[in-house]
Amino acid sequence: MGVQRPSPTALVARARTLVETMTDRARWIYALPPAEATRHVASTLEAHGFTRREADASARAAKWTHDSENAAFVLLERPDLDVVLVEAEGAAAADALGALIAKTGFYAQSTLLSSAFDVPSEDARKALLTLAHMVVAWDDDWADLFVLHLAAPDPIVRADAVTALTIAALVARDKGPCLELLDEAARRETFPKLKETMEQARGVVDAIAMQ
Repeated sequence: MGVQRPSPTALVARARTLVETMTDRARWIYALPPAEATRHVASTLEAHGFTRREADASARAAKWTHDSENAAFVLLERPDLDVVLVEAEGAAAADALGALIAKTGFYAQSTLLSSAFDVPSEDARKALLTLAHMVVAWDDDWADLFVLHLAAPDPIVRADAVTALTIAALVARDKGPCLELLDEAARRETFPKLKETMEQARGVVDAIAMQ
């Protein structure tokens, strides 16, 4: 597959790059422990001038906006991944996010990346799906990680990788390398149903408007 597992030092450096990229875009996404998120989100955000504006119980999602309207938080519960994903956008969100993760803790990107390379384990599947929600900008390292999963011998792993890749494109608001990765995976795929799933995912990704 041509994708080697990074060293622990490289994983830490990669995680640092992800945070730097988020900071450059004033858009941060972290995975929080669910119990701690439930305990601290409302009180912390309210203390920093955020108000809960929108909620979708069926989607397990909620949006909080700043009184100045120049920052927002989106919370997404993912019980299947054992995390609550928090996205903070806008410079005014930085202090509130720092206060929040200081109380809740978070799953370090380096740990998630390490797990994601343990294909085809269940932890790798969950880690990739979690990391897919953190792709605020595409680069070669992201593409390599998805290639690793899309080329796995286990068709279940490949199917999960298609889902994760679609999520990543939607989160990044950018097709990035997704169409090429899906096309290459579809050319290799021997399971007709999974090949169809890849083609459907391609349609979703292709419809994403560049932002």
